[in-house]
Amino acid sequence: MTDDVLFDIYAAALDAMKTGGPSALGRRVRFEAEERDAEALAEPAALVKHLEHAAIGDRLLVKLRLALATWDADTLGTWTDDTAPRTVERRQRIYALLKLDDASATAFDAAMPVATDDAVVVSRTFKPWYGRVMAERDPFYWLHYSDYLAKRGWDENAIAALDLNTTRVVERLSDPERDEAYQAKGLVVGYVQSGKTANFTGVVAKAVDAGYRLVIVLTGTTDLLRGQTQRRLDKELAGYENLMRGVNEDDHDALLTVDYAADPDWEQFVRHGALPSTLGVTDIYRLTTHAGDYKSLKQGISSLDFDRIDPAQPLYASINLHRVPTRIAIVKKNKSVLTKLVGDLNRITAKLADIPALIIDDESDQASINTSDPKKVEQGRAKRTAINALISQLLESLPRGQYVGYTATPFANVFVDPSDAVDVFPRDFILALDRAPGYMGATDFHDLEPLPQDEVATVANSNEAAFVRPVTDETAEDALQEAVDMFVLTGAIKLYREQVTGEAGRFKHHTMLVHESVKQADHRELADAIRGLWRTASYYGAGGLRRLEALFEDDVRLVMDERADGEPIPDSFADIKPFVGEVVTRIEGAANDPVLVVNGDADAAKEDVDFDRRSLWRVLVGGAKLSRGFTVEGLTVSYYRRVTKQADTLMQMGRWFGFRAGYKDLVRLYIRRGDRIRSLRRLRSRLSIRGAVPDRDAALRQSRRGRPSDHASRGTAAGRSAPWMAQARRLKQDVQRPARRAAVARRAPGAGRLSEGGGCHQDQHRDAAATSETRIERGHVHVSDQDGDRHLPGPLGDDRPSEFRDDAEGTPVAAR
Repeated sequence: MTDDVLFDIYAAALDAMKTGGPSALGRRVRFEAEERDAEALAEPAALVKHLEHAAIGDRLLVKLRLALATWDADTLGTWTDDTAPRTVERRQRIYALLKLDDASATAFDAAMPVATDDAVVVSRTFKPWYGRVMAERDPFYWLHYSDYLAKRGWDENAIAALDLNTTRVVERLSDPERDEAYQAKGLVVGYVQSGKTANFTGVVAKAVDAGYRLVIVLTGTTDLLRGQTQRRLDKELAGYENLMRGVNEDDHDALLTVDYAADPDWEQFVRHGALPSTLGVTDIYRLTTHAGDYKSLKQGISSLDFDRIDPAQPLYASINLHRVPTRIAIVKKNKSVLTKLVGDLNRITAKLADIPALIIDDESDQASINTSDPKKVEQGRAKRTAINALISQLLESLPRGQYVGYTATPFANVFVDPSDAVDVFPRDFILALDRAPGYMGATDFHDLEPLPQDEVATVANSNEAAFVRPVTDETAEDALQEAVDMFVLTGAIKLYREQVTGEAGRFKHHTMLVHESVKQADHRELADAIRGLWRTASYYGAGGLRRLEALFEDDVRLVMDERADGEPIPDSFADIKPFVGEVVTRIEGAANDPVLVVNGDADAAKEDVDFDRRSLWRVLVGGAKLSRGFTVEGLTVSYYRRVTKQADTLMQMGRWFGFRAGYKDLVRLYIRRGDRIRSLRRLRSRLSIRGAVPDRDAALRQSRRGRPSDHASRGTAAGRSAPWMAQARRLKQDVQRPARRAAVARRAPGAGRLSEGGGCHQDQHRDAAATSETRIERGHVHVSDQDGDRHLPGPLGDDRPSEFRDDAEGTPVAAR
């Protein structure tokens, strides 16, 4: 009871300081204590004693931390006395204004130390406006968004850091009420899967509060990512009232028209208390929905238009700006979609030059960059690339439109021509976000600093030893089986932890990612291979349980003992054995299929990857759709063997980066190390010999190839290379071996070789050896070197190289 009263006293005192900043804490506390007949609790000693014994989740400790973190990060308050945010000097200024005694200040430092700021800002000088504007306005959407994050369990310092960094972005944009139009352009760089969406959601919230009335969020190139982003902004920013728009909750027929009404998380959507316009702030009108990208409005064009309260004043005048709804569109970077949006903007009656707009470009190094030769563009011999041209049209049409790009891989952004006035070069600012607490990134999976010579790598001192399991050409099949076993085993440990902590449903999602190729045909092959392994895994039998127990004792238990961070650790495999059956049932699901293929192949993709509406425990096999920007929830085990030479692709591969609350010690990465990657067809062949995967139908192969099946006539395993391709491989190796040895130090393993399936991969044509060349001409293989040109007969059939096929995910036919 005493703790509850103490919390009420200090919560009321701190709430009274929300708008004006820190002030004499003791005076406010004494007043609140007298109101509650608890004068003894007003003594500073009572607070000091409470802080010394407070648990991590103590309500009063959380309240004090949030207040201090907010003041530590403040860039707008007049009380700061020019102290820099998140410094010891700032904290001392806060203590002086609170008039804390020495004992209280010492207790505050011990329980709530200053969180230093590691973000880096490169910026032009800008005209300050945000503090002045927000001193007169209610930060309505930002406050509701930050409250939502706190309820989700965000750390107080993480919320304060988000507040600081989003302010750094918004204050560098143009004042939406400014008479002369100015278009600021900036770039925010974060870690892969580190919370960039949270940052731009906060930026949008503050921009809407400040007066921006058109927000366009460009969300990469896939519907998966666009839908995921739409739901997050609807759930965390727009909120319940803007989605319902007066629909009666008891009218079930009317509810059918409301997005997310059947969503299992509907009750968790942000609540504003009433329709925002009835509270004196702007409503949010959505121009896109969770299921639908932007469509041409036609007769409904008025939903994009802006009606002024005072027609004699421009839209950006205060009398108009803060009384019109905000329009938000979440669109993917697609030529057809953006063309419709640009066309509709040019049809509205409002002057585009008067609309304060914000364009957020998520994954801004993907599709947004103009990759045409600038000199040819200037000479009229080439056009801008399609998406870049449409973004440029948006920026030209909206002189008050601000552009902020977000990416984890800014390699292309910094090479944009800075003299191109309508391009996306970040001329005004670049903000590099600091690493968020709890984030698992590259440093958590790799040992960037060598160990001392006398120290042996263990799971305690080596991140690679703890989390990374190398996969070589020789161990590929066994590693895939172990990875699937690890997926089942870690799922059982998650259920064990739910039971021990009493937090049922804590691990809503449990996923494994398998990726070796971007080609859809390869995804089907790999999915079949995993299904075969699953059928023979015997998780209900003695053999499967023995494998899981050995994996627990030899791997998982060792890592848990060192890296569990307070999470429950089972004493033995016997503690988690009862959960194995439930894990298998969840992974197989209603479809009795442990694998979910995620690509553009409608026949292979039997279900949608919908983390929002249902619990998902499944092995995901896919390519580009599971890479850039898309968050794979609950990702615990990754089996990754794709090869790439592009730096941005290499970084964006890291879907295993991110936040793994409650199971960081269970994360495993099975990744290719140092040798050639065995083709999927060879892998499938080896598995079929072991009985895990049935042989392909010979008649189907014969009909596809249009010739007798070598495999059927010889009785070889499915997917084994035809004799003419084996001859081609041997000949190519003979003519390239000397040059290959010389180039091995500077080449990626596996480059320049014929694929085991009979084709020559597009990125493997570029061999460092200039002495030989292997090429495809009119369906035949040619090998050329200093001794001449040798021709190998044999039709390519379905094993044509990728540049001749149209089955690569998202890749059009380049040649026929």
